[in-house]
Amino acid sequence: MTPTPTLPLNGLFPIAKPSGPGSMRVIEAMTPLLLESRLFTDPNLPPGGREKERNKRKRNKTHMGLKIGQGGTLDPLADGVLVIGVGRGTKHLNRFLECSKEYVSIGLLGAATTSYDSQDPVISTGNFDNITREDVEKVLEQFRGKIKQTPPIFSALKMDGKPLHEYARENKPLPRPIPVRECQVEIDLIDFTPAQVTEGDGGHTYRWPEARLDDAQKETFRRLTKMVHDANEAAQEKAVEPEIDLNAPDFPEVSAQTGLRPATFTVRMTVSSGTYVRSIVHDIGLALGCGAHVVKLTRTRQGEFVLSEDDVKRVDEQEAPVEVKEEIKEEEIDPEEAAMNAEEEEMNALNAAAASAPSYAAAEKMTHKPGPTTACIPWAVFERAIAEREARRTAEQNEIDELKACEVPFSEIRNKLREQKEMREYGELAEWEQAVVERFHSVPIPVVRDSKSRAEGVYFRK
Repeated sequence: MTPTPTLPLNGLFPIAKPSGPGSMRVIEAMTPLLLESRLFTDPNLPPGGREKERNKRKRNKTHMGLKIGQGGTLDPLADGVLVIGVGRGTKHLNRFLECSKEYVSIGLLGAATTSYDSQDPVISTGNFDNITREDVEKVLEQFRGKIKQTPPIFSALKMDGKPLHEYARENKPLPRPIPVRECQVEIDLIDFTPAQVTEGDGGHTYRWPEARLDDAQKETFRRLTKMVHDANEAAQEKAVEPEIDLNAPDFPEVSAQTGLRPATFTVRMTVSSGTYVRSIVHDIGLALGCGAHVVKLTRTRQGEFVLSEDDVKRVDEQEAPVEVKEEIKEEEIDPEEAAMNAEEEEMNALNAAAASAPSYAAAEKMTHKPGPTTACIPWAVFERAIAEREARRTAEQNEIDELKACEVPFSEIRNKLREQKEMREYGELAEWEQAVVERFHSVPIPVVRDSKSRAEGVYFRK
């Protein structure tokens, strides 16, 4: 059984978000579990303390007093690493908005779409017959290192508080040009897969979106594209993305020459903050002359959090320091003692760094340094927990209804409710709770500054 740490937990843990729901829907689904768990409940709260927090109107207090946040949104199509911050951990989430991120994306050749992914209509098609793995490898050279991007008009980037896609769909002029941004990209081709011909032959099964732009919609898209280019020219800023020829002839999804559907290419990208990954796949397709769009997008790393145990091994091997052999044999150190010493040194360093902080508020803003590389908790673990919770709540309610139907005294009903509550609070940790404890990264908790802590120079507690 996983030992229970000091409660309540304050910090960060990663989950593997599935494709389908958006980030907020995932958080909403798991929030009831967190609210009922002893891991996130202050044991010193008086009876009914969590419920009383519901009525507090303190800034940033949500979910009945429990703060929950995320370190970077994933839209419904995307899956992968989603960093969850709980309690004081929410104050450290900004670090994950600015850090480098790693993605694995599958692009389907032959068709470009309005949103650069498979959820919106096709705007142009191209001849994909002769595209090879070597062709994709050569094109990737254009997207390594520092590149410039113009965020797409259908992106969620906000301008004057309004997403760009709303200007696009309402056909309203942009208040100013979309700023061209410089991004740092490392990109490698990790797979090139032909389409499936017979079931089980190892080929991919992705298809182009069925929706196509009609003439009126093409004219709207042409006008939107011109709006972006005109805004950039007015600001004397060169548009990065080439224009799409909407008058080019259409190509069928099944090649008239070979009878085959287009191949996919899979790339792994490590990108700086603010990079539009879909744009890179879209631009690769334009560079190949046939178009491409994203059919699968997975965030495999964000800061010290990675998607799977295989990624832990890969990242640790990539970032392992060069081992320097010492001629003098060092004295062996007990691993448990070394871990305790390291933790004590970290806390001492934080307190020393905070010694010049003028107040509790200033100390609270200090950023906790990254921890060890940690794999995500599979979403299936939370799906099981959500189903088990619903089944348990139904069984508990049935017990109470039976007692009421038998007209037992209210004192017995109250005892049964107390017994149910104690079973939840004092039983063994559930599967999902053990997974959270194993992967949890605690953050330093500022202490309330009083004469004793000020004299001792203590700014954080463990």
